[in-house]
Amino acid sequence: MIISLPVPGNPAYGIPATGVPETDVPEIKEVSKSTAAGADSLMLLHINEVIIEEHRSSFFHEDKRSAEPDSISTRALTGSDLGTLLPAFTTAYINTPGSSGSAASLFLRGTNSYQSAISWNGFVLNSLTLGMADLSLVPVSAADEIKVVYGAAGSIAGSGNTGGAILLGNRADWNNRVRTEVRSELGSYDNRHYSVAGRFGSPRVQYHLNIFSHQAVNDFRYTDIYKPGNPRETIANNALDNRGTIQNLFLRLPRGNIIEAGLWYQVREKQLPAIMGSYLPASAVQGDNSVRGYAKWSKIWHRSVLSVNTAIFDETMVWDNGSRNASGIAGPVSEITTRRYMGDASYRVWLTDHLSVDGGVIFSALSAGAENYVRQPAEYRTAAVTALKLALPALTVNTSARKEYHPGIDIPVLLSAGARYRLPPGWLSVIASYSDQFRVPTFNDKYWYPGGNPDLLPETGYSADVGLSAVLLSSQHLHLKAETGIYRSRLKNMIQWVPSGNNSWWYPENRDLVNVRGLEASVSAGGSTGDLHYGVRAGYNYAKSLVESLHPENSENSPKHLRYVPPHSGSISLNAGSGKGYLGITANYTGSRHTTSDNNPLHMMPPFRVFNAWGGYNVKLWGISGMVQLRVMNLFNEQYQVIRSYAMPGRTFHLGFTLGYNDAD
Repeated sequence: MIISLPVPGNPAYGIPATGVPETDVPEIKEVSKSTAAGADSLMLLHINEVIIEEHRSSFFHEDKRSAEPDSISTRALTGSDLGTLLPAFTTAYINTPGSSGSAASLFLRGTNSYQSAISWNGFVLNSLTLGMADLSLVPVSAADEIKVVYGAAGSIAGSGNTGGAILLGNRADWNNRVRTEVRSELGSYDNRHYSVAGRFGSPRVQYHLNIFSHQAVNDFRYTDIYKPGNPRETIANNALDNRGTIQNLFLRLPRGNIIEAGLWYQVREKQLPAIMGSYLPASAVQGDNSVRGYAKWSKIWHRSVLSVNTAIFDETMVWDNGSRNASGIAGPVSEITTRRYMGDASYRVWLTDHLSVDGGVIFSALSAGAENYVRQPAEYRTAAVTALKLALPALTVNTSARKEYHPGIDIPVLLSAGARYRLPPGWLSVIASYSDQFRVPTFNDKYWYPGGNPDLLPETGYSADVGLSAVLLSSQHLHLKAETGIYRSRLKNMIQWVPSGNNSWWYPENRDLVNVRGLEASVSAGGSTGDLHYGVRAGYNYAKSLVESLHPENSENSPKHLRYVPPHSGSISLNAGSGKGYLGITANYTGSRHTTSDNNPLHMMPPFRVFNAWGGYNVKLWGISGMVQLRVMNLFNEQYQVIRSYAMPGRTFHLGFTLGYNDAD
């Protein structure tokens, strides 16, 4: 979270024309979403004349479509991971080979899984070695705020954001004194989730603690359509053990100084089952260990704010195929370790009531170790970023530029520009943006042996979109909003791993050009009657992602669709809640997908629909609240595959119990 300060008297933020004393930070008061230009999609925290904003990737995003989960979906899926939550409020395609705890990757706007990024309080979580982020390793409880920004600007968000960016943020509630919660959930196939969460503090200090544990056997039944007679099988070697803690500390010091720090420690071990049609027993296990920490310092002046942020991420992935020789001695274990030192300094100043300028320098020192690397790589990367924001009552304009410096790679200056204009009388807005995009090769791409190619070029291109946002109805009891838009992205020098001439190993090369054209549409409605709050959201995404070879001699008759990118996807969710409890249901549709580069129709995956439902009932007594929660995943027991030849579980039940205490109750 980065702290920033609008100019006193700025009507776009509703700030009175009075100064801010530099001797202290006044009391923080939470306000509702502003309807003024430039802030209609941001939740602002008002500290008299001081506003706490998020990282620049959120501050400069009004020219982009974005989505956030509703409180009911978040509450119902608190014990789950990000891969389970995202389909509840987006049309994102989550690629996963199996049940809870299995690796899950994100496909946004017709792009590949490594062309979208996830950040935690401004620091990217995507793997140095694989380029993608595993959503199953991100618990929903990891962040207080979750936001999806579609087609995030490369000049703001950095490498690998063509599809979009997921922003995870933690923030302090300075009015909180004590809030605790103990939660347990038992589910089908011996799923067990336990967590303890607490928030303690005062107007000067806030501390957040979250401890979680998730174990599962995952021995579900499935029909093996790849074996003669389609027998019913029980999946084996599929257990999960996932434990961790996330902690945050916030300090509000005199003279406008604020310090924030966070620690995320996690250990997961996941058995890897055999694919469908296999007659050999599975024994492989993957382990993921990570320690992530960050610290931020911010200094507020009358018209500006300075922020200095730093982080250290240590991550290890271990793969054991479980093999034993005739003497019972275990086979070799593959281990990859990575370390990242990251720093980000930024200064934001309001030149006028409506104009702000942001400048920053980003630094990272990256290293990795693996037996399969031709050498133990270490890289130092720097970037300079500048951005400008004009916030008028009816018009918000964002522009930004970024220059990256990477060893051995020449990356041109990246530019982006976008605007949101509210047409009179104010219910209809036009949104348009253009962004240069890029993605640097991963460590595996450059250093893996055999096959790594240190001479790879970065993927470069652009993304652009234009759309309409309409508030069709806005009253005390009902709010109705519709959005639609078209988007286009183009990336050249796409990195593809291809077999060598004698097929003895694979190697990466800049092989393809990717053109993505698409359309998005969404409708949301919500309101309240007395103590009852209700909402409905529906979304549709069409993406045509075509791959063309950069080498005509290697190309076939026509461009091919990108593997595992569904042209059609959609979702709908309905939720209702009150002080006594909540109910909700979601439905997700995923269209057919090609699974081979040559688009062989024999290997296409058919479309599928998955319904999930949840509900909870709450009782409060003597300041302690107790809630019973039930969720049913895959409500209609759909038999489907997300990745070809990997079985997915049928209907599962999850019963949870929560005890909580809040001194405000």
